[in-house]
Amino acid sequence: MKHQIVILLFILSFSRISFASQNAYYDLINLAEETFVKKKNQECFAFYDQAFEVKKAKHFAKDAYVAAEIAYYLKDDELVKKYFKKAFELGMPFSAIHSGSIFSNLEKTSLYPEITRIYKTCKKPTFDLETRERVYTYCFASDSIKFLLRPNLPQQDQAYHQLENEFRAYLFDEFLSKGQFPNENMIGIASDSLFSDFLKRNNKVDQWQQAAIKMFGSDEPEVMENNFVSKFSFSVLLHSHCSFPKFQPYLLKAVENGYMQPSEYALLKETSILWNQDSKNPWDDCKLELNKAYFNILSFDPYKKNQTYVDPKNKELMLLVEQNRAAIHMQKWSVDNEKIKLQKELGIRFFFGFLIR
Repeated sequence: MKHQIVILLFILSFSRISFASQNAYYDLINLAEETFVKKKNQECFAFYDQAFEVKKAKHFAKDAYVAAEIAYYLKDDELVKKYFKKAFELGMPFSAIHSGSIFSNLEKTSLYPEITRIYKTCKKPTFDLETRERVYTYCFASDSIKFLLRPNLPQQDQAYHQLENEFRAYLFDEFLSKGQFPNENMIGIASDSLFSDFLKRNNKVDQWQQAAIKMFGSDEPEVMENNFVSKFSFSVLLHSHCSFPKFQPYLLKAVENGYMQPSEYALLKETSILWNQDSKNPWDDCKLELNKAYFNILSFDPYKKNQTYVDPKNKELMLLVEQNRAAIHMQKWSVDNEKIKLQKELGIRFFFGFLIR
């Protein structure tokens, strides 16, 4: 019995260390961004380097990529190469180098051949291919049914809900219940090439893509890998207003364990309020508890009954927004607001999400 207690205490102690390490990583990345926003000099790199040295924490390719963008803006070629190497080692596809418009002319520079060489020679991460295949399969099946949904075909609607419920059960049983989530660090950043390979191997056709080509032509507005996230894992959680309320404590554990970023958790929270307010799925049997303020990620939607947006002029509610963000180690709203401006002015892409597809 004493032996079991010792093991239990060790596990709990290790978990607290892991949580502390992951939160330290988030805080250091936030500090690096805030330092650049305020000073626009190289002081931010000390915090980036500290973040990527945090042991027992999961690091994210998008953070290394942002650091590379900043280094490029500051004309420090050695740091550009250093942070690109880190991003590649964390699973960034080579095709994602143009995610930020600041790199639009990168091929014309002497840096490009060196970055290409770094990508070819650096150590790439290994991913859980079995889980990736299953997540892609669930998401494709769900999208295929949804593409054909008609209001006068209740059987189709029922089949769609049943499949989505199975997908959610799979995510909960295999991952969320264990404080995990199949994010980009587990199954890789979603990319057009990966999805095309999935379709080809399984003899499938993306009907949504075909419809978009017929309507808008063959030009792809944005490749999936530009968003630096495993989008398909999140899709089913966006289709239900009860996903977040039912899974909230498990989603928070996933954040603490590094399987979900604070901004992703916050985005799921707000979409659960703003989207699917009149679901016909029996699984959506929860009652939404509305708050005065959330994280202020999504803008005001005049067509929705419930809102998550707070007017930045409302100082009292904005204080709550900042408190909500701090509680999950998310970047300050005031800093994110400045990042939005810099993204337009400098071409440095700071924001990556999963709502587009």
